[in-house]
Parts: sequence; structure tokens; C-alpha cells
Amino acid sequence: MMHPNEDMALLRAIISGKEWALKVIYDRYANRVYKLSFVLLKDTGWSEDIVQEVFIKFWDSRERLDLNGDVWRLLYVITKRASLNKIRDVGRSNVDLERMWQNVSCLAESVHEVFIAKELNTHLGKLLEQLPVRQREVLKLSREQGFTHQQIATQLGVSPNTVKNHLVQALKRIRKFT
Repeated sequence: MMHPNEDMALLRAIISGKEWALKVIYDRYANRVYKLSFVLLKDTGWSEDIVQEVFIKFWDSRERLDLNGDVWRLLYVITKRASLNKIRDVGRSNVDLERMWQNVSCLAESVHEVFIAKELNTHLGKLLEQLPVRQREVLKLSREQGFTHQQIATQLGVSPNTVKNHLVQALKRIRKFT
């Protein structure tokens, strides 16, 4: 942790456009930004992208920074927002949506991760609520229970092809909502 006076001196230097101060802040906080974004996204590539995006946004917004601000709190807010934006963008790609479903289901059980997992699940839950009942049911059985198309078809009394069609339609609708 940094001393509040040190934070203020670094913020003053950042606001004045001193790139060395950004490097100091980057060196101190990049790992924490990465870890936070990884907890949210569970993807190393996306998390590395988020780190770069966060520090670019931090630098670009330097003239609006509060000298009395807490550097980590500012970076935390930017990281969380950038990560949630990535989650929203993920909904536009079937491959990325699959990765996100897997990532959410793999979150560890630490208190912090549980809190963030709940936020992700709330976002996903809102998307699911907008789906027709049958599509929502098929998607939950597939993603949450890990059922195969055949198992879902047997449980619901429909053909595997119908299950596949429901999944395709559900993913299309989720992309529209995001």
C-alpha cells in the first residue's frame, strides 16, 4: 500500500502529464489490475488486454483526477467497468460467450471471487430472463448442468436437433440483448 502523501504526489505528477509517474503507478498496480480482471473474466488474454486498457484510460483521464483520490480505488473502478464492458461485448460472439460461461462456472470460492461471481451471474441472469422459457431451460441444462444435447432431449421429450435449435436461438437472442 502507498502512503496517502505519496498517492497525492503521484497524482499531481500524473495530472501534470509526467509519464514517469504513470510508470510508477503501473509498476505498483498492474498486477492487482490483472488479478481483478482475471477474477471477473478468468481469461489471461482478456485480462492482459484489460490491464493495458485501464492504464490508457487512467492516463487519458488524468486532467479530471482528484488529487485527494485513492489511486487503487480509481484503478479498481476503471478495471471493473472495463471488465464488465468486455462481458457485454462477449455476448456478441458465440465463441466468446462459450468461454464466458465456462469461466463463470470455474470461479474459485474466495469471498471476493464469490462476490464478483454473483455480479456476473446477476448480469447473465438478466439476459436469461429475457429468453423464452424453453430456450432458457435448454441453455441452463446445457451450461449449468453440463447435459449433452441427447440428455436434454431425453429429459424434455424433444429431439436433439430441437435442443440444438433452441441453443442457437438463445445465443442469438443474448447477442441482441447485449
